[in-house]
Amino acid sequence: MREKMDLILAKIKEYDKIICLRHISPDGDAYGSSFGLANFIKENYPTKKVLTDGETNDNLSFLGVPEKLTAADYQNALVIVTDTANTERIDSLYWQTAQEVIKIDHHPDDTPYGDLSWVDAKRIAASEMVSELVFHSKLKVSSQTARLLYTGIITDSNRFLFRNTTSTTLILASKLLATGFDVQEIYQHLYLESWVNVKFKNYLQSLVEISAHGVGYIKITDEMLQQHQMAYDLVKGWVNILANIKEIKIWLFFIENKAENFVSVSMRSRHYNVNKVAKKYHGGGHLLASGIKMPNWNWWVAIINDLDNLIINNDVVEGAN
Repeated sequence: MREKMDLILAKIKEYDKIICLRHISPDGDAYGSSFGLANFIKENYPTKKVLTDGETNDNLSFLGVPEKLTAADYQNALVIVTDTANTERIDSLYWQTAQEVIKIDHHPDDTPYGDLSWVDAKRIAASEMVSELVFHSKLKVSSQTARLLYTGIITDSNRFLFRNTTSTTLILASKLLATGFDVQEIYQHLYLESWVNVKFKNYLQSLVEISAHGVGYIKITDEMLQQHQMAYDLVKGWVNILANIKEIKIWLFFIENKAENFVSVSMRSRHYNVNKVAKKYHGGGHLLASGIKMPNWNWWVAIINDLDNLIINNDVVEGAN
């Protein structure tokens, strides 16, 4: 691990132009790891040109807003992609035209890419890995860099609740906190909710179906989103409203994205290997948290049946009992 970090830091030092990327439909860890790394490089190497790229998530704009880059921006650049398991999910049209590509990720390495790769599927977040990298460098870690990385860690760990939160996670979070950023400001951005959102969550919970074996799911159509004036990107992140129901062993959201003509499936479990089902339908992710893009609604019954079979066959993740 130290050797990988040293190689990454050497590449950062070598290049005059660096572009930090992450996955499409960015979440807190995607933004936190990419913006955090970009900010760290900018502050320690002020003469370098450091850029970000990709779509904007308005719900996380308090962390930053990426630039809109052109093909010319990628010429002679080092690209560093964080929190992105495969090339199809890299949020850039031009990343392959860069001089070199580095991958920093915490998903299973089913699709290796990049000239240099540091992947550790035991980590709770890519932001945890970037935190380790910046502290290992012995360079300045400002409160702004720390604020971004801390946000990435707490969102992917659900405030240190999820499996893969380790003593290393907490040590790094403590070191980030010690830089002096306002942690309450982050929590208010992430967790204070409007009454409209709370009512819609309650409405969704009234729609929960639970299979005979404990698969809980909600089907959310575009019509429902439009009727309640709710944004797809916002609601997609709410899958864990089903996480603490005792009778539910695996939970998932089916949510229609009519604008881009697909149905997103977000699957979660405390014990069962939902990634196995995700891969069957050309999806992926973590063992206990995975996703699928369905071209239409045709697969949803088959997916529920396959998840039921995980429970029937006791297909649990080692160490997750």
